Amino acid sequence: MVTLPPSPESPTVYLITETAIDSGARDLLETGIAALAAGPCAIENLTVGPSLGERDRAEILEFLQDAYNARGALVIGPAQAFFDDAPGTYDEIEAACHLLGEIGIIRRVPGALHAAAPRLTACTRAANRILPAETTEVLILGAGPDARALAAALASNMCHALPAKVTLASNNALGLNIARHRLKDATAESRLEIRHVQSVSEYDRLLALLPPDSAVIQALGPTEADMTQAGSATLFPMGSVIWDTRSDASKSRFLAAAVRQRDAARLTLSDQTAFRTERDIAILEALFAEPGDETMQTKLRKAIT
Repeated sequence: MVTLPPSPESPTVYLITETAIDSGARDLLETGIAALAAGPCAIENLTVGPSLGERDRAEILEFLQDAYNARGALVIGPAQAFFDDAPGTYDEIEAACHLLGEIGIIRRVPGALHAAAPRLTACTRAANRILPAETTEVLILGAGPDARALAAALASNMCHALPAKVTLASNNALGLNIARHRLKDATAESRLEIRHVQSVSEYDRLLALLPPDSAVIQALGPTEADMTQAGSATLFPMGSVIWDTRSDASKSRFLAAAVRQRDAARLTLSDQTAFRTERDIAILEALFAEPGDETMQTKLRKAIT
């Protein structure tokens, strides 16, 4: 059962989390508030536990709608649990929420709640920074929320790159089933392929089938196993982009395998920097700024980078 906080006495934004306070998310919100001069604005934690019930969710949404000084919430963890496309749950819900089946931002305007999924915006912008327009095919390793959002962006003509095929490969059966349910109707059948990969040899075969100038993206979810393991049979396609969305270059085993082939195969390596930056900007933009406001985006980018 969720314990709701008292009605805030001053403007407040909430961190809806499953466990303890997320210090990184709090720091991010403080950065956005300062950069956009959006204060004074308090930041409060709202812990919902590992399993969020329908009644608890309804009470949280009612609280956010009715509390005069509530500005909105950043949903960390239970983003899928807050998704509901039933009429009346939210006054406005982005198309991205339907595509991904999640709510990442709940923004309150007087008497109304607007739902957003900034993950799709973040993935689109990050892909535009990393992937060349002439990228031939894309192999995405993982089936968590970030991997599915990247697949949606790249297979639905949202990015500068227009690969002929996007393959989502993972041993995460649940994530792959969500992708089938959510993405298949929104993407061309011939452009999105969903593969259940259970061994390193299957991963190696997928790499071998990629044409030159492809992209291989590791976007594992928090609980997904790393199937790459960089065996001796791992050969990256010539002229390709190798991108790890979750790790710094110095800590990525995935990129370490590519480094050994970088010169001979003319590889371009990218770590999590671009993705993390675009994720943070998209979150703050959805919570504090008007969509498409380039002045606000410039301020946020400067503050974050």
